[in-house]
Amino acid sequence: MTHVSIVVLTYRRPEAVLSLLAGLARLRDANHEVIVVDNGGGDGAAEAVRAAHPGVRLIVLPENIGVGARNRGLEAARGGIVVTLDDDMVDFDDADLARLRAAFAAQPRLGALCFKVTWPGTDRVRDWVHRRPVADADQTFPTYEVTEGAVAWRRHALLEAGPYREDFFISHEGLDLAYRLLDRGWEIVYDGGVAVGHDHRAAGRPGWRRYYYDTRNLIWIAVLHQPAGYAAGYLARGLGAMLVYSLRDGQLPAWLRAVRDGLQRVPELGRERRVWSAATRAYVAAADAHRPGFWALARRRLGQKGFSLE
Repeated sequence: MTHVSIVVLTYRRPEAVLSLLAGLARLRDANHEVIVVDNGGGDGAAEAVRAAHPGVRLIVLPENIGVGARNRGLEAARGGIVVTLDDDMVDFDDADLARLRAAFAAQPRLGALCFKVTWPGTDRVRDWVHRRPVADADQTFPTYEVTEGAVAWRRHALLEAGPYREDFFISHEGLDLAYRLLDRGWEIVYDGGVAVGHDHRAAGRPGWRRYYYDTRNLIWIAVLHQPAGYAAGYLARGLGAMLVYSLRDGQLPAWLRAVRDGLQRVPELGRERRVWSAATRAYVAAADAHRPGFWALARRRLGQKGFSLE
């Protein structure tokens, strides 16, 4: 558990990944490795990383395979703790590494620890996805949301639960994996004491992507995991919200394609269906009990163009 693998996923953002790696190069902790997975960018980022950071382990994929690229990095990791960072994250430091080691050592069933994500250089929260008021961002609490680009895993738990589903490509893949971890008795914790900045870069992010994948994949999540009653409410809220956001942002065609493609695979995915265990149902219910009310969420989210349900 003392060795930490830091896995960075990059796609067509060479300046961002070089900035992140420059920060990681300043880590004084010697017992870690850095792995960069170039997800088929083909933009010279791999060559730039190789030249500037020869000590980094580099995996270059021939094409963009979405979350499959994260799996390739996890497979290559040798540490007992595996940190996954997106290429536009910054400010991960030695104090964060020390806190992660202490948390995993103290909690033997801790499978994943999610970081606080802030605006770079500030303590102001960004990308809040947890079922809590944003005012709780400095606390530590159980969660079932996974911030894929800002999370630490117990490698053994990942091996037991299995990798990310690659057919999701992107969006809700962390939720799918979280449910599988919970069903196997692992815990997921958010820790506001571990923080990274998100220096958001638009490059590599098509405008329609979130509207399509967030919508399609929430259908698959419900079919694969959720009890019927919970799934009905989840789909009503999620599909309705994504319809509103898609209409607001001129992305209705992406929403319609997503619903069509999501429903087409329902019979196939139904054969893989594994409904939550009783323990997972209780865990999710306890987390949902802290969820802000509908109107509080609506006021915050309707003002956020490009909102993601993850």
